[in-house]
Amino acid sequence: MYERSFKTRAVLLLLFAFIPKALNAESLKAQLVGEQIQFIAPEFRFISEESNQRLHDGATVIYAFRINVSGTKNGDALLALTYHCVFSYDIFEEKYRMVRLEPGFRSASHLTEPAARELCIRSLEVPAAKLHSTMQFWIAIEYRLEPTPASRSKDDSRSLLDTLVDIFSQRSRKSPPADALRGGPFRLEDMRKSK
Repeated sequence: MYERSFKTRAVLLLLFAFIPKALNAESLKAQLVGEQIQFIAPEFRFISEESNQRLHDGATVIYAFRINVSGTKNGDALLALTYHCVFSYDIFEEKYRMVRLEPGFRSASHLTEPAARELCIRSLEVPAAKLHSTMQFWIAIEYRLEPTPASRSKDDSRSLLDTLVDIFSQRSRKSPPADALRGGPFRLEDMRKSK
């Protein structure tokens, strides 16, 4: 009886020790495509319910992505790149459109929501030339929904000073906090071998 209880406790202890690690497993994968590192995260659902509702109401939403490359899991960024992706939804065809604005321009339409998310993540790239081939690195993709600009009616007779005050006050407002998707360690040398 005592031996059975001891085994049960041991099994439970092992489960509790490994469950948090399994739940926190990194779901971000990286692959080398040409001379660009692209990312794969099929279960990454960054389009929120609120954003989806706005899209289905005919609005567009913009997500800002910042890719941080660091030499350690939680280290300071050695390289940081920023991208902006715009999503819209065709209410008649019930399909999404994704446009990466910067850097460079990419666009695709007639997409399902999962395809639009996947294309967005794949369009976030890190130039391989910026990293040493034997260096181990981690990736953090921070993302946040950009606030929607206040719309103005055509007969709005505001002065130039009012407009400038609005512009500068929007930039000084604190941005909503960013969420992040993390992955690693990666190494260019390993990516080249797995091609």
